[in-house]
Amino acid sequence: MSKFSEAAVLAAGLWLAVAGFSSAPAFAAGAGRSGAVAGRYAILRADDKDTGCMLTLYERARGAGEFRAQLAPACRDQGVVIFDPVGWSLERGRLALTARKGHQAHFEQQADGVWRRDAKEGKALALKRL
Repeated sequence: MSKFSEAAVLAAGLWLAVAGFSSAPAFAAGAGRSGAVAGRYAILRADDKDTGCMLTLYERARGAGEFRAQLAPACRDQGVVIFDPVGWSLERGRLALTARKGHQAHFEQQADGVWRRDAKEGKALALKRL
């Protein structure tokens, strides 16, 4: 990450803390930094059932404010394959995965480090770092 983008992320975290947003602790804990989120994840369904799918979140930029995501080709979970995540970003301490067709799914980081999909958005889905 360039020094400029690192400074922008830190400034955003400071702004959130000053503004009183509840996601400010996530920034303070390092969740606001792309390097802290980038990596390989197992995709889990309800009751943390492993789908056998793996997702890689890259620290390499995909576009303005978004990074590259890639689903492993061996994934056989039809819902995940149809969603086909191609990008990710952090929005107010929440992970936003962007599908190939442009829609997004949002995840909150739990105390155990697992990112869980917002329950209001549909079926249970989680990302656990490998």
